[in-house]
Amino acid sequence: MVMTDRQQFMNRNTDRINNLICRILLYTNFVFPIFLVTKYFNFYTMGYGFTVACWTANMFLSFMMRNLIQFNISRRMIKIFGITSIIIVINILGSNKSVAINMVYVVPTFISCMYLDKGTIFRTSVASYIAMSISLFLKTETSFIHDGLITSNLNAFWRVYIGFSIEQVFVLVACIELTKILNIVITELQERTKQIQTLQAKEILTFANIVEARDKFSGEHIKRTSMYVRLLSEELSHMQKYSEVLTPEIIDLFANAAPLHDLGKIEVPDSILKKEGRLTEEEYEVMKKHSETGYLMINRYLADIVDQEFLMYSEQMALHHHERYDGTGYPQGLEGESIPLCARIMAVADVLDALLSKRQYKESFSLEKAFDIMKKARGYQFDPDVIDCLERILPTVESIAGCAELEIID
Repeated sequence: MVMTDRQQFMNRNTDRINNLICRILLYTNFVFPIFLVTKYFNFYTMGYGFTVACWTANMFLSFMMRNLIQFNISRRMIKIFGITSIIIVINILGSNKSVAINMVYVVPTFISCMYLDKGTIFRTSVASYIAMSISLFLKTETSFIHDGLITSNLNAFWRVYIGFSIEQVFVLVACIELTKILNIVITELQERTKQIQTLQAKEILTFANIVEARDKFSGEHIKRTSMYVRLLSEELSHMQKYSEVLTPEIIDLFANAAPLHDLGKIEVPDSILKKEGRLTEEEYEVMKKHSETGYLMINRYLADIVDQEFLMYSEQMALHHHERYDGTGYPQGLEGESIPLCARIMAVADVLDALLSKRQYKESFSLEKAFDIMKKARGYQFDPDVIDCLERILPTVESIAGCAELEIID
């Protein structure tokens, strides 16, 4: 199932707030030793037994919250457990007559507001209100201390309970309205960001097409290699080894950065770039410099107009897409997984399209022959994992490779 940008954002935001709640619970553990010390010096009246019981409960909840996050349990389950834990800790403390807390009861509702979901806010507010009611009732079983005065249980309970109820309603309404505003702002920012990204992508494609035009090809090559990069990345993401690395966001960055891999060819002389037949050793040395030239051009011209992640992957693809898995490639002779993942994927996509396409020095190969050539280079020129993924997506590649006939050869 393909998630929308909005869904991806909400998932990331939920993860951030879940981690925030986990940190709150963990840091709260440092409060209880202070209670014990102040009790020892008679600065505070909360009993040792009650303090230790609260501390034990908080440690258990914080430990469970951390483990739920580490083991990648359902986001929704973690969210429910986290909010419930905050409510429990606050209201257990509030049930003790020596602890005078007021607005702290609405903290769970404020935290739930950060999830940007009105349903979550409402459910949290109701749960917190019920727990608060129980907490206040337990506090009045013997006596109720408020504003330094001991009053009758019934009067104290209703007087404070009504006041806290009004606070809960105000906070609930404020959080719901705030969430509406935040959702509108976020939607506008996402739309604006998408517009900027679209504009950047068009500018980058135009830049890349200039290079392709010099090399006597249309923009079909960069479109296909970008699609191959996406397909290979998506297939790799299904492997446990790459599942956490190749997120949908990273796959998008790989595919969008792919068109710039041959940018350095813009400085290769026409006599070499457009030569029919094999290059001489001297000409090949000049051609090899295009990878370093592309890296420098990307760094020089794009550093101020694209985000840092996109810049990094663009530079890696341009610089390293001619590295070989056995370490005999160029320009740095990197070996195995020391070659950036995006470049290992780009290397397969680039060679695949070159084999399937007609060039001035060769006819196009069939998909079967092209893959047979590349499979023989598995572990030598190409990353074995990427070649294995290529084999699994061959039917899809075949439909894309049909566009090879559209290339214009002078």
